[in-house]
Amino acid sequence: MTRSELIELGKQILKTEGTENELDELYQLFNKNVPYPNGANLFYYPENYNARRDNLNQYNPTVESIVDKCLNYKTINL
Repeated sequence: MTRSELIELGKQILKTEGTENELDELYQLFNKNVPYPNGANLFYYPENYNARRDNLNQYNPTVESIVDKCLNYKTINL
């Protein structure tokens, strides 16, 4: 998928319209097309999120920033 297509997909994910199965399919499609592991989670939770210390009220990224983060992810080869 192109960056533009991923942005549109991210916007669909954030609309949260549809059944649980339909949303799961959107998540899977997004995750399948980016190298970041479970990248769709970044729409709702920051990287390395810790519920005990992090405040989700302050987390408000743009769809574009999430897509870019997911596309720029590089694995570490040991």
